[in-house]
Amino acid sequence: MFLHVTFKKNKASVLLLTLLTLSIMLFLGIYLLSFTLSGVKMAESQKYGAQAYYLAEAGVQEAIFKLKKDPVWKNAFETLPSPSDPQCSQWSISPYQRNGGLLANGSYEITINNLGCAKAEIISKATINISNTKKAQRIIKVKVSKALGNPLAQYGLFTGGASGDVQITLANPVRIHNGNMMVENNLQVRVFSHLYVDEKALIGNNVTVDGSSQLVSTSTCAKNRCDSKCVASEECPPTEISMPALDFDSNVSTSFLSRAKTSDCTSVRSDGKTNCVFTTSEFETMLWNHYPDIYFATNTVVYVQGDINIRAGQNVVAAGALVSDRDINVGKNNCWYSTQWPYLRCGFSTVTILRPDNDFPSGLFAKRKFNMGGFFGIGTKGLFLKGLLYSGDEMNLSSLSGPITIYGGIIARKIDMSSIWQNFDIYLEPDVIIDTLGPSSYSPVIIIDYWEEEY
Repeated sequence: MFLHVTFKKNKASVLLLTLLTLSIMLFLGIYLLSFTLSGVKMAESQKYGAQAYYLAEAGVQEAIFKLKKDPVWKNAFETLPSPSDPQCSQWSISPYQRNGGLLANGSYEITINNLGCAKAEIISKATINISNTKKAQRIIKVKVSKALGNPLAQYGLFTGGASGDVQITLANPVRIHNGNMMVENNLQVRVFSHLYVDEKALIGNNVTVDGSSQLVSTSTCAKNRCDSKCVASEECPPTEISMPALDFDSNVSTSFLSRAKTSDCTSVRSDGKTNCVFTTSEFETMLWNHYPDIYFATNTVVYVQGDINIRAGQNVVAAGALVSDRDINVGKNNCWYSTQWPYLRCGFSTVTILRPDNDFPSGLFAKRKFNMGGFFGIGTKGLFLKGLLYSGDEMNLSSLSGPITIYGGIIARKIDMSSIWQNFDIYLEPDVIIDTLGPSSYSPVIIIDYWEEEY
């Protein structure tokens, strides 16, 4: 009897243990199945998430391509600043959507937000429809920009036009620092002249250096000479660049004449006028009355309707621009005769032009010719210019007895330098040139400034 009871108890225990084991195995099976299904769902979610991300990235790439190549997008994005809209706040591009294409069940929408002149935020939102109730979505935000500049801003000295020659005779040294020089036609370096260019000397036609002279540059690139660092297909000879025309006298608020009308010359005028627009006669009277030194106020554009003649020991200092709608002559005459006391003045003249602040044009600007002669400069004083030296026609620099130091650049149709035995130093400053000429083009390269992803 005892054995029979024990056997029954053992059978019950085995049954209970079996049921418990089966339950545990069933639970583990269900857990494993659930875990497997979750893994499948996660893998599927990651797959669609990755596809949505790459689709959004494709949207960004298409947006960048359209900003470069699509005429409507490109023209809007590359809106140039203007006096009425200096921040280019008016341009816009309509949202763009692409369905299908890369993925049959996917699409992306591109939004372009205006951030300024050639500055934009690209928002690319990609969507993949997994089912009627499920979808994967990714958003990428990118900020892009283009650099704004002027092709002439890389040249310390530039001549333009078919007759854009540069002839350097008996000049030692002439140095161009931190930049290139561009001569549209022929360059001649003659008779004990030494020309030094920190970067490239680019000549549209031929370069000639006689046996007594030197041309030292990183590379000289011309029709008859192509040094090792020249890009032969583009620089031997270089691509032609047109001579820039400045706005001397239009009605636009940024023209030199308009700026002069709003500049204040009260401190140097005695004729009751306050602006800085002069006839040649008015300018001569003002110089005679402020001899030997005349100082113009900061942020001033002085505009002479006629020739400017600085001579006979006159020293001119301006923090801005001195402009003539004809010729500027500096140091061409040693003496100056007048009907006013003391009737005769003689001496060597000097000119100092300072840059008042950023974005304001500074320099000497002649609509026609610029002439600098033998009675200019004495000792360590001559021309000190933080700005642009510009001549719409010929520029003649001859028999100079004082040094010339320019922080900015020189632009003329044709340049003739002779008998320069003092230092002639041009330190290229691109922003000075851009402030005067204005930005004329954007870089072809789109720069990615910022990249953000949203899930």
